[in-house]
Amino acid sequence: MAAQWRGEGSQHQGKRPYQEDSWALVTLGDGSLLAIVADGMGGHAGGAIASRLAVDAFVHAIEQGGGLADGLQDANEAVRAGAAGKPDLDGMGATVVAALVRGDEVRWISVGDSPFFLVTAGKLERLNADHSMAPQIDALVERGMLTAEEAEHHPGRHTLREAVMGEPLSLIDKGSRRLGPGDRLLLCSDGVQTLNAEQIVAQASQPASSLVEAVLAAAKDHQDNITVVKLERGT
Repeated sequence: MAAQWRGEGSQHQGKRPYQEDSWALVTLGDGSLLAIVADGMGGHAGGAIASRLAVDAFVHAIEQGGGLADGLQDANEAVRAGAAGKPDLDGMGATVVAALVRGDEVRWISVGDSPFFLVTAGKLERLNADHSMAPQIDALVERGMLTAEEAEHHPGRHTLREAVMGEPLSLIDKGSRRLGPGDRLLLCSDGVQTLNAEQIVAQASQPASSLVEAVLAAAKDHQDNITVVKLERGT
């Protein structure tokens, strides 16, 4: 008997004046479960519009029988078309992380820095690549060129190397993974990374809203938008 998956999502705007994240959770005709999170950028109007356009276009592509790469391509085109001829939306874009689960396998695709986590056996593993400057800056610590504290507070740490903005995409992460009973998957906007791995794992067995509330309880200054979509495999 194929493994059954269930999903849920929760979000909060944090301490930002507006919400730029969008998400969706869709059960497909073949029993697969599609989850997607997009973290918009480009100001109040642009970021929110870009993330919604990306999510809607991605979902539509999958519902029409396309694959994850088709969804990403359509999301990118939707953002391009949405900004065309609108100077106030120039430069808008979004990160995208999407996952498709069926049976004992998950497949994913992502652009940007929104994390995709696997929680298994009490441990947290990031499955997708981080397309911000953070990995490059952390590499400078390993080479002795920066201290860990300097890297943590580096002004360019959160600069994106790639995002869905309607331009050709040079950095795309994709992969697949076999999963076991009780495994949980978390698609998040980067606002959730206010918490450390241990804190995220501690909330993973609770509703998605509990993880969002834990981020808010940390009371970080200038807390970014927070979105969590949780996929849980039944035993």
